[in-house]
Amino acid sequence: MYFKNKNKNTSLINISQMQMSDPTALKDALIELNSETSEYGLVLTVKQVNKLADCVQKALRESDRIEIGAGIMPILAAEFCTSVFVTRENYASVLEELIYVFFQVKTAVCDRISDRDLVRLLKDYYENKAFGSVEIMRERDIDRLIKYIEMEMDSDSSAIADVYESDGYADERA
Repeated sequence: MYFKNKNKNTSLINISQMQMSDPTALKDALIELNSETSEYGLVLTVKQVNKLADCVQKALRESDRIEIGAGIMPILAAEFCTSVFVTRENYASVLEELIYVFFQVKTAVCDRISDRDLVRLLKDYYENKAFGSVEIMRERDIDRLIKYIEMEMDSDSSAIADVYESDGYADERA
């Protein structure tokens, strides 16, 4: 779709001039979510919520993406608050790191997986493959995760190699 810019030239939408998401809706959603996450001892402070909103804006700019409304962060927070690896001390930082992983994978697979399915898959990788380390997910697992999603989306048969269950995942804690 084309729009006229200020110079009256026909051009594509300039994403850098658009609001990437609604920071107020995101902040409100995260504050509201505290009532649910507090069951797990996880509560975001106003300062943490503001930092997460800034982080989302930065991640969206870096990945040339936009979100509508509160976006994916409240869904990430609701899913990951039940992880045994997420604590009061690391909750905000885990969410901050996950938003970059989320957008990296969504972009790499051309949005061929739903947001909620990707969040569930990320949590599974976080808990069962990376043992609570977003850094390990980013550095070791992201390419396998992307390959797994692509294979699943491209597969017409059930005979594909199961990248997810491959022996390439070693327990790095040992």
